[in-house]
Amino acid sequence: MNKTHDFSAREWGHNYNILDIKNEGLEINIAGWGRGLSNDDYIIIQNGDDTTRYKLDAIEYKHDPPDMWFASALFAPRENLE
Repeated sequence: MNKTHDFSAREWGHNYNILDIKNEGLEINIAGWGRGLSNDDYIIIQNGDDTTRYKLDAIEYKHDPPDMWFASALFAPRENLE
């Protein structure tokens, strides 16, 4: 079951940095801090005054610090539920 992780409110121990933007923003490489993220989970990140959702394609946690991770992600717009 895919989980959604909301990283739009950045704080100590729950943060991210976009390292690379590819294919006009459809693909990103991202580094972050936080626990519980897995491959195929969704992450919501800040995009100006709004938010954007990406699906984690591949995530790798580091050993030091243990909550640091690097991931590649694909743009995954939320379905319009109107």
